[in-house]
Amino acid sequence: MNKRRHKKEQGELRLTDKKHPPLGIASFTLSMLSFISFATACVMSGKEGGNGGINVGVIGVLSFFISVIGFIMAWFALRQENIRPIFPAIGSVVNGLLVILYMILYILGAVS
Repeated sequence: MNKRRHKKEQGELRLTDKKHPPLGIASFTLSMLSFISFATACVMSGKEGGNGGINVGVIGVLSFFISVIGFIMAWFALRQENIRPIFPAIGSVVNGLLVILYMILYILGAVS
């Protein structure tokens, strides 16, 4: 234990060949795109008093599909070996939560 601490104090440099997977970065980007388009649709609907029309509906449906695609991309990225999992993990969590949110909104809209 003492030997290990001593090495860290000397500033030992550890190099790794792990890389950020492109699918993970794309998944993270799609999650941000989906979230921003969802927020835009909410603002548009709020300005119209809840009667946003077909434009808001199309944005919502496209955001749902973007989130599903992003979640699938994150899943494939997380299955790769020798990667840094930060972007795929964030992308899968955000996309997964957005898909659940969109499904809840869809069910609430169908019930009303």
